[in-house]
Amino acid sequence: GSLFYDDSDIPPDIRQYIAWNKDQRIDAAICKVLKTHDHFDIKPFFQWKLKFLPVIINWFGRAQEAGLEQSLGGRKLSSVYNFVRGMPMLVIGGQDKEKTSRRSRKRRLDGETK
Repeated sequence: GSLFYDDSDIPPDIRQYIAWNKDQRIDAAICKVLKTHDHFDIKPFFQWKLKFLPVIINWFGRAQEAGLEQSLGGRKLSSVYNFVRGMPMLVIGGQDKEKTSRRSRKRRLDGETK
């Protein structure tokens, strides 16, 4: 308990959150996210396209450094997979539409089929 208040009526999971907040060796936010989310919806991050992928990977790296490998499970792999799957044209080939359409037009002018 505490010297200043009776914490016996605080649920165990909330006590764990408070303990994480006090522990300077861990990133409390990462611990809380991993405890409360079994699956990460990364669709909101699609607006930043591939710029956000290193941020996701770094976040999972920080979780691993904090000793939370057990909590990560397959979430790192599935999050990266879902992120890449959500924007395949940016990942595979790395070509923008303008370059692709110019090549298609050039092939048609040269007599090749599309």
